[in-house]
Amino acid sequence: MKSSSALFPVTLMRADILGDLSEDIYLVKHNRDPDQSVQIALTRVGLAEFPEKSGFPLVLVHGSFTNRGFWLSPKGQGFARYLVEQGFDVWLFEQRGHGLSPRNQDYSRNTVERYARYDVPAVHEFIEEKTGRFPAWVGHSLGGTMIATAVAAGFCDNTIPAFVMFGTQVVRPNLALQVPLLSQITRGVVSFKQELDGRKLKIGPENEPAGVINEYLARHSLLGRWKLPSTNEPLLPRWKEGCIPMLGVSAAGDTTDPAKYCQRFYRMYGGPKEELLLGTENGFSKDFAHIDMVVSKEAELEVWPKVSNWLKAYAG
Repeated sequence: MKSSSALFPVTLMRADILGDLSEDIYLVKHNRDPDQSVQIALTRVGLAEFPEKSGFPLVLVHGSFTNRGFWLSPKGQGFARYLVEQGFDVWLFEQRGHGLSPRNQDYSRNTVERYARYDVPAVHEFIEEKTGRFPAWVGHSLGGTMIATAVAAGFCDNTIPAFVMFGTQVVRPNLALQVPLLSQITRGVVSFKQELDGRKLKIGPENEPAGVINEYLARHSLLGRWKLPSTNEPLLPRWKEGCIPMLGVSAAGDTTDPAKYCQRFYRMYGGPKEELLLGTENGFSKDFAHIDMVVSKEAELEVWPKVSNWLKAYAG
């Protein structure tokens, strides 16, 4: 089968119509990771009655234990649809082993660094090849961490025009992991299990590999820091030297990634930035939480338009 890209093998898995939306689902096999079985599912969403897509491209990246359904429900509703209706060319990125992205052979050793180092630049370049423009990126939670890592490390050579992070931080201290040996013991248990099941934990429909979990545990343990584990290079100094416009969204009622830590992280960024705190003190109808800052009727009315307008100003 002929590749959909001149850069590397890309397969068009299928082209579907979901109500009044179109979905072109690609498998990107970039062959850049040491594990060359890696394939990334990338769904391009559009309006079925307008097959020619000319809006500014956006990539949406879900957080941990979930998939593209975070942005677009099986019935075709969600933030992704809203952005399509606002004229954007929307692409849904699914992390390795999530949703339509198959598990790679080295699945248990996947890390956010590997996603940011290999997967993000490949998808970024493929979308530019298809659209003629580099896309802006939008990430929730772990998806935001992945984007921030790519930005801080320069894996996309500052060609990202703008990025948005919902509920993202790398600076919250985890007091339980400050106990001597506890972090090492926990990482050993996770490595033995090789993955955590989101359904059993009742936190989401997907699993997370041991590599991603252990990377998090190491970052938040005693003397832990945000860095590239493969080189031990700290990322906060480079984050402070950033130059790409960023919108940092935090939720006043978020207990997973509390607003004060998200804000601390956003304020460390050196590039042009704006913050949006979703809470009653700022005129919102409620103190939003980690998930409903994106997935809720209130978010549809109060949050989506603000983020869309910011993207139009900075990426459009």
